[in-house]
Amino acid sequence: MVYQDTLQLAEKGRGAYEITELVADFIKESNIRTGTCQLFIHSSSASLLIGDIADESTKNETAAFMAQLAPSSDNVDNKIDKGMDAIPEEMRHVLAQTSLSIPVSNAKPGIGVWQGIFLWERSSHAVERKLTITVIGD
Repeated sequence: MVYQDTLQLAEKGRGAYEITELVADFIKESNIRTGTCQLFIHSSSASLLIGDIADESTKNETAAFMAQLAPSSDNVDNKIDKGMDAIPEEMRHVLAQTSLSIPVSNAKPGIGVWQGIFLWERSSHAVERKLTITVIGD
């Protein structure tokens, strides 16, 4: 069986936002007990990742660390040419992906007890995002 839908996510600015409960609810609604859940964010300036949820500050630290690895060019005044402002953003694409696949076990996301699924929004502007969730299994 295949169950799929594209959801509109609320407008949010730069940061990491946990979507584990949204994914868990979708899997439960699918009536699929065992299989795979595939997530895809329709954006090149947002990513999906699995992170630690044991500490509330962890998600913000993760986003801050990733931003240090590929800093935003929003405030860069000295640009060699117009194309240079895209380089940090392109490095973020290398570090984070627009799709994520997780197992489905007992009609729940098959992730660890201290793991959560996050949307990492890299745009400083609040933007509505589309998230396609596909659950395949029995």
